[in-house]
Amino acid sequence: MAAAPPMTHAIRILVVDDHPVYRAGIVALIDSTPDMTVVAEAEDALMGIAAFERTRPDVTLVDLVMPGTDGVGVIKAIRLIDPAARVVVLTTYGGDTQARRALAAGAQAYLLKTTAGNDLAAAIRGVHAGRHHISASVARDLADHPATKVLSEREVSILRGAAAGLENKQIAERLGLSPETIKEHLSHAMSKLHANNRTHAVAIAIERGFLR
Repeated sequence: MAAAPPMTHAIRILVVDDHPVYRAGIVALIDSTPDMTVVAEAEDALMGIAAFERTRPDVTLVDLVMPGTDGVGVIKAIRLIDPAARVVVLTTYGGDTQARRALAAGAQAYLLKTTAGNDLAAAIRGVHAGRHHISASVARDLADHPATKVLSEREVSILRGAAAGLENKQIAERLGLSPETIKEHLSHAMSKLHANNRTHAVAIAIERGFLR
Protein backbone atom coordinates (compact mmCIF):
# COMPACT_ATOMS: atom_id res chain seq x y z
CA MET A 1 0.00 0.00 0.00
CA ALA A 2 1.37 3.41 -0.95
CA ALA A 3 2.25 5.75 1.87
CA ALA A 4 0.03 8.78 2.43
CA PRO A 5 1.48 11.98 0.96
CA PRO A 6 3.21 14.17 3.52
CA MET A 7 1.10 16.93 5.05
CA THR A 8 2.31 20.34 3.88
CA HIS A 9 0.95 22.18 6.91
CA ALA A 10 -1.72 21.84 9.55
CA ILE A 11 -5.05 23.59 9.03
CA ARG A 12 -4.82 26.78 11.11
CA ILE A 13 -8.01 27.41 13.07
CA LEU A 14 -9.49 30.32 15.05
CA VAL A 15 -12.15 29.44 17.64
CA VAL A 16 -14.66 32.18 18.59
CA ASP A 17 -17.06 31.14 21.38
CA ASP A 18 -18.01 32.88 24.62
CA HIS A 19 -18.56 29.65 26.59
CA PRO A 20 -15.17 28.86 28.22
CA VAL A 21 -15.82 25.18 28.91
CA TYR A 22 -17.11 24.43 25.43
CA ARG A 23 -14.35 26.50 23.82
CA ALA A 24 -11.70 24.62 25.82
CA GLY A 25 -13.17 21.32 24.67
CA ILE A 26 -13.12 22.35 21.01
CA VAL A 27 -9.54 23.63 21.30
CA ALA A 28 -8.44 20.35 22.91
CA LEU A 29 -10.21 18.32 20.21
CA ILE A 30 -8.62 20.29 17.39
CA ASP A 31 -5.14 20.27 18.91
CA SER A 32 -5.35 16.48 19.29
CA THR A 33 -6.07 16.14 15.55
CA PRO A 34 -2.78 15.72 13.66
CA ASP A 35 -3.63 17.87 10.64
CA MET A 36 -5.10 20.80 12.60
CA THR A 37 -3.91 23.42 15.06
CA VAL A 38 -5.59 26.28 16.94
CA VAL A 39 -3.78 29.55 16.24
CA ALA A 40 -6.07 31.73 18.41
CA GLU A 41 -9.25 31.71 20.44
CA ALA A 42 -11.64 34.51 21.36
CA GLU A 43 -14.50 34.91 23.83
CA ASP A 44 -16.47 37.67 22.13
CA ALA A 45 -17.13 39.19 18.72
CA LEU A 46 -14.64 42.06 18.83
CA MET A 47 -11.86 39.79 20.07
CA GLY A 48 -12.74 37.30 17.35
CA ILE A 49 -12.57 39.89 14.57
CA ALA A 50 -9.25 41.23 15.91
CA ALA A 51 -7.83 37.70 16.20
CA PHE A 52 -8.84 36.94 12.62
CA GLU A 53 -7.13 40.06 11.31
CA ARG A 54 -3.99 39.28 13.34
CA THR A 55 -3.66 35.55 12.55
CA ARG A 56 -5.50 35.07 9.22
CA PRO A 57 -6.52 31.45 9.97
CA ASP A 58 -7.42 28.91 7.31
CA VAL A 59 -10.79 28.21 8.98
CA THR A 60 -12.71 30.13 11.65
CA LEU A 61 -15.19 28.42 13.99
CA VAL A 62 -17.88 30.85 15.18
CA ASP A 63 -20.72 30.55 17.68
CA LEU A 64 -23.90 32.47 16.82
CA VAL A 65 -24.65 34.05 20.19
CA MET A 66 -21.95 36.00 22.03
CA PRO A 67 -21.26 39.42 23.58
CA GLY A 68 -20.63 42.38 21.30
CA THR A 69 -22.56 41.23 18.26
CA ASP A 70 -23.86 37.92 17.03
CA GLY A 71 -21.97 35.37 14.98
CA VAL A 72 -23.50 36.65 11.76
CA GLY A 73 -21.92 40.04 12.47
CA VAL A 74 -18.56 38.32 13.01
CA ILE A 75 -18.89 36.46 9.72
CA LYS A 76 -19.67 39.66 7.82
CA ALA A 77 -16.77 41.49 9.46
CA ILE A 78 -14.14 38.87 8.70
CA ARG A 79 -15.44 38.44 5.16
CA LEU A 80 -14.87 42.16 4.68
CA ILE A 81 -11.29 41.67 5.86
CA ASP A 82 -10.86 38.63 3.60
CA PRO A 83 -13.63 37.77 1.11
CA ALA A 84 -12.16 34.27 0.79
CA ALA A 85 -12.36 33.59 4.55
CA ARG A 86 -13.71 30.13 5.37
CA VAL A 87 -16.15 29.95 8.27
CA VAL A 88 -17.80 27.11 10.18
CA VAL A 89 -20.73 28.03 12.43
CA LEU A 90 -21.04 25.94 15.61
CA THR A 91 -24.31 26.60 17.43
CA THR A 92 -27.08 25.21 19.57
CA TYR A 93 -29.68 26.79 17.25
CA GLY A 94 -31.33 24.43 14.82
CA GLY A 95 -34.12 25.39 12.45
CA ASP A 96 -33.73 27.15 9.13
CA THR A 97 -33.78 30.83 10.08
CA GLN A 98 -30.39 31.30 11.73
CA ALA A 99 -28.77 28.93 9.25
CA ARG A 100 -30.12 30.96 6.36
CA ARG A 101 -28.71 34.17 7.90
CA ALA A 102 -25.29 32.62 8.55
CA LEU A 103 -25.00 31.09 5.08
CA ALA A 104 -26.10 34.35 3.45
CA ALA A 105 -23.39 36.17 5.42
CA GLY A 106 -20.75 33.86 3.96
CA ALA A 107 -20.43 30.81 6.22
CA GLN A 108 -19.53 27.61 4.39
CA ALA A 109 -20.74 25.25 7.12
CA TYR A 110 -23.50 25.26 9.73
CA LEU A 111 -23.11 22.63 12.46
CA LEU A 112 -24.95 21.98 15.70
CA LYS A 113 -22.89 21.73 18.87
CA THR A 114 -24.07 18.14 19.25
CA THR A 115 -21.95 17.23 16.21
CA ALA A 116 -19.51 14.42 16.97
CA GLY A 117 -15.82 15.23 17.04
CA ASN A 118 -15.00 13.14 13.97
CA ASP A 119 -17.79 14.84 12.00
CA LEU A 120 -16.53 18.27 13.06
CA ALA A 121 -13.01 17.43 11.92
CA ALA A 122 -14.35 16.16 8.59
CA ALA A 123 -16.41 19.33 8.13
CA ILE A 124 -13.36 21.52 8.84
CA ARG A 125 -11.32 19.59 6.27
CA GLY A 126 -14.16 19.93 3.76
CA VAL A 127 -14.52 23.68 4.27
CA HIS A 128 -10.74 24.08 4.03
CA ALA A 129 -10.93 22.26 0.69
CA GLY A 130 -13.70 24.57 -0.53
CA ARG A 131 -16.75 22.45 0.19
CA HIS A 132 -19.91 23.23 2.19
CA HIS A 133 -21.37 21.27 5.09
CA ILE A 134 -24.73 21.59 6.88
CA SER A 135 -26.00 19.40 9.73
CA ALA A 136 -28.58 16.96 8.38
CA SER A 137 -31.46 18.20 10.55
CA VAL A 138 -30.80 21.82 9.57
CA ALA A 139 -30.56 20.88 5.89
CA ARG A 140 -34.00 19.25 6.16
CA ASP A 141 -35.41 22.40 7.75
CA LEU A 142 -33.95 24.55 4.97
CA ALA A 143 -35.54 22.28 2.38
CA ASP A 144 -38.89 22.24 4.17
CA HIS A 145 -39.13 26.02 4.52
CA PRO A 146 -38.43 28.01 1.34
CA ALA A 147 -37.06 31.53 1.61
CA THR A 148 -40.41 32.92 0.44
CA LYS A 149 -41.83 31.92 3.83
CA VAL A 150 -39.27 33.91 5.86
CA LEU A 151 -40.80 36.38 8.32
CA SER A 152 -40.13 40.10 7.96
CA GLU A 153 -38.41 42.03 10.75
CA ARG A 154 -41.74 43.66 11.61
CA GLU A 155 -43.48 40.29 11.86
CA VAL A 156 -40.72 38.97 14.11
CA SER A 157 -41.01 42.06 16.35
CA ILE A 158 -44.75 41.50 16.70
CA LEU A 159 -44.32 37.81 17.50
CA ARG A 160 -41.68 38.74 20.06
CA GLY A 161 -44.30 40.90 21.76
CA ALA A 162 -46.83 38.10 21.59
CA ALA A 163 -44.26 35.73 23.12
CA ALA A 164 -43.90 38.21 26.00
CA GLY A 165 -47.64 37.93 26.65
CA LEU A 166 -48.59 41.34 25.24
CA GLU A 167 -51.97 41.98 23.62
CA ASN A 168 -52.21 43.58 20.17
CA LYS A 169 -52.88 47.03 21.65
CA GLN A 170 -49.79 46.80 23.88
CA ILE A 171 -47.63 45.64 20.97
CA ALA A 172 -49.00 48.52 18.89
CA GLU A 173 -48.03 51.03 21.59
CA ARG A 174 -44.55 49.54 21.88
CA LEU A 175 -43.93 49.65 18.11
CA GLY A 176 -45.74 52.91 17.39
CA LEU A 177 -48.31 51.26 15.13
CA SER A 178 -52.08 50.90 15.12
CA PRO A 179 -53.73 47.76 16.56
CA GLU A 180 -55.19 47.11 13.09
CA THR A 181 -51.69 47.09 11.57
CA ILE A 182 -50.51 44.70 14.27
CA LYS A 183 -53.43 42.40 13.54
CA GLU A 184 -52.67 42.45 9.80
CA HIS A 185 -48.95 41.67 10.28
CA LEU A 186 -49.80 38.93 12.77
CA SER A 187 -52.20 37.39 10.26
CA HIS A 188 -49.48 37.39 7.58
CA ALA A 189 -47.00 35.79 10.00
CA MET A 190 -49.49 33.08 10.95
CA SER A 191 -50.11 32.35 7.27
CA LYS A 192 -46.37 32.02 6.52
CA LEU A 193 -45.89 29.75 9.51
CA HIS A 194 -49.08 27.72 8.86
CA ALA A 195 -50.11 28.49 12.43
CA ASN A 196 -53.61 28.07 13.86
CA ASN A 197 -53.36 30.96 16.32
CA ARG A 198 -50.84 33.42 17.80
CA THR A 199 -49.64 30.95 20.45
CA HIS A 200 -49.02 28.36 17.77
CA ALA A 201 -47.22 30.99 15.67
CA VAL A 202 -44.90 31.86 18.57
CA ALA A 203 -44.10 28.18 19.12
CA ILE A 204 -43.24 27.64 15.45
CA ALA A 205 -41.20 30.86 15.33
CA ILE A 206 -39.13 29.63 18.28
CA GLU A 207 -38.66 26.18 16.72
CA ARG A 208 -37.50 27.66 13.41
CA GLY A 209 -35.16 30.14 15.09
CA PHE A 210 -36.96 33.41 14.42
CA LEU A 211 -37.23 33.94 18.17
CA ARG A 212 -34.64 32.95 20.77
